[in-house]
Amino acid sequence: MNFHYFFSLTGFFFSSIVLAQTTILGKIRVNDLPAEGVHVVNLVTEKATVTNAKGEFTIEVSEDDLLVFSAVHLNYWRRSILKSDIQKKEIDIVMTPKVVELEGVTVTEYPNINAQNMGNINYKPKVYTPAERKLRPTQMTQRDWIEVLYGKIPIDPFLYWITGRTKKLKKELSVEKKELIFLKTNQWFEEDFYINELKIPADYIQAFNYYILYDSEYVAFLEANSKEQAVFRMAALSVEFLKLLEDEN
Repeated sequence: MNFHYFFSLTGFFFSSIVLAQTTILGKIRVNDLPAEGVHVVNLVTEKATVTNAKGEFTIEVSEDDLLVFSAVHLNYWRRSILKSDIQKKEIDIVMTPKVVELEGVTVTEYPNINAQNMGNINYKPKVYTPAERKLRPTQMTQRDWIEVLYGKIPIDPFLYWITGRTKKLKKELSVEKKELIFLKTNQWFEEDFYINELKIPADYIQAFNYYILYDSEYVAFLEANSKEQAVFRMAALSVEFLKLLEDEN
C-alpha cells in the first residue's frame, strides 16, 4: 500500500477531542426514599462525593466516565455516563438494600473445572477481563512486527492508535482494575472487621476502601491473594486514614 495514500486515508478518521468536565446533579433513591451517605466515586477522574439528606450529589463528569456507588447497607452499583446525561446535567440512580443471608446454606464452588483440567487442551489458557479483550486488537503481535520489517503496516493497531481508541481503551482497563480491586476488598472483609479491628467508623468504611485502592502495596497483596499480608497493610493504612479524619475534624 502506498504510504502517502494510507496516511491520507487514515487521517480522515483522526480527530483530536478534548473532553470537558460537566457538573451534574445526581439523585439516589432506595425503596422510593432518598439515600443519604452514599459514596459516589468517578473512577476515571478519581473525584468523589457523598449524598446529602435528600439523596443528592454533584460531581464533575465527562462522557464514558464510570461512576460507582456504595454504602455499607446497600448493594454496589455502577453507572457509565452517557451523552444524554451530559445534556440533561442530571442522573437518577436506584439502589437496593443488602439482603441478610440465612445461615446454614452451603455453596460449593468448583474452580478447577475448566477446559485444561477436563483434558480438552494441554495448556493453561489466559483469562481476559472485558477491558483486556477490547484492548487486544490494539496490540502488536509477533506477526505484525515481522510484517513491519517488510514494509507493511498492521491496519488494526494503527487505526486504533491514530483515532485515539487505544488511549481510551487503556483508560478503561485502568478503571476496570480499580473497580475489581474495590469489589474484591468488599468481598474479603465484613463490616465488623473494619469497626472492631481497624476502628473505622461505619459511615467511613467505603471511604476507607477507596483510600486503600490507591496504595500499590495493598493492591499487590490483593492481586497475589495474600489476605494475611493485605490485613497487615490495611492496619497500617487505617492509622493514616483515621489521622486524616481527625485532622479534618
